[in-house]
Amino acid sequence: MPAAPARQVAPYPLGPVEDRDGNLWLGSVSSGAFMWDGTTLHEFHAKDGLVGDRVTGLTRDATGTLWFVSAQEDLGGASALMTFDGQTLQRAEHPTGFPANPTRPFFDQGGALWVQSNGQFQREVNGRFEPFALPEPRLPRTNRTGYEPMNMCQTRNGDCWFGTSDQGAYRWDGEAFHALTTKDGLPTNNVLVHFEDRAGNLWLSCFHWHLDPEDQRGALCRWDGETVTTFPEVPGLTRNEIYSVSEDREGNVWIGATFRCIYRYDGTAFMPFNATDPPLPDFPFGCNSIYEDRQGRMWFGLTGGLYRLDDDVLVNVTREGPW
Repeated sequence: MPAAPARQVAPYPLGPVEDRDGNLWLGSVSSGAFMWDGTTLHEFHAKDGLVGDRVTGLTRDATGTLWFVSAQEDLGGASALMTFDGQTLQRAEHPTGFPANPTRPFFDQGGALWVQSNGQFQREVNGRFEPFALPEPRLPRTNRTGYEPMNMCQTRNGDCWFGTSDQGAYRWDGEAFHALTTKDGLPTNNVLVHFEDRAGNLWLSCFHWHLDPEDQRGALCRWDGETVTTFPEVPGLTRNEIYSVSEDREGNVWIGATFRCIYRYDGTAFMPFNATDPPLPDFPFGCNSIYEDRQGRMWFGLTGGLYRLDDDVLVNVTREGPW
């Protein structure tokens, strides 16, 4: 009798992220939240206090408390920030002026909370939330699908970077905005900002799926403060959509190359990983998230399931394991 098919933790896992106690948390596009405590996989849904089963934006604050967004499955549906303090899952308490239906929580170096709401950034200032407006559009709007990456990161010098759907990226130095666009070498102005690496380079992704075929030139990008570098010689890193880029403790950069593989870049060469256990005829097409846990293990939220790198093989971690 054939074996029963493996039960995926979630078909579209997001995360994972560890909380202060080392529990491994996963979000998902439509399956709720999950926590692996080293022994048992715990599930969280509406009956456990979630607004809905769309769980995104998993992050930690300075104390190690886990935060994430729980939302109704419809994009634009009701949402709320949730926290887990090591004991209980609950809706976060908010300062005055907190916006409705937040997404993408982010804690800056000063511990202030940022979120997005209705296509705008909001931030906590002196115990109140207030809008943080980006510059008025300077470039013709080309985003005909409504796809808005809009995210942010912060570099070690305190500058905040913001990715936009059609205005490139903005750097805010605390006083003024500085734009990074196709005029500076970006392939498109539809941008996600990822992180600053140890050498001070900013890694970004440019997207193109909203553009006409002749203009589709999305790519992985590295900005060193003067020059944008792309990697056309590496299969899958140009004319492609790159959703997740991360750096491990040793300074290697990990990239999810859609339809192609996972790459590890050591500063010199890109090493591909696409062998899976169990074997698949094609690489799972998208990588939604990349995470290195406290044990130094690399985890990947791929379209179709959760995977962990064991040696050179991407092992599918299902509800039954192997954890």
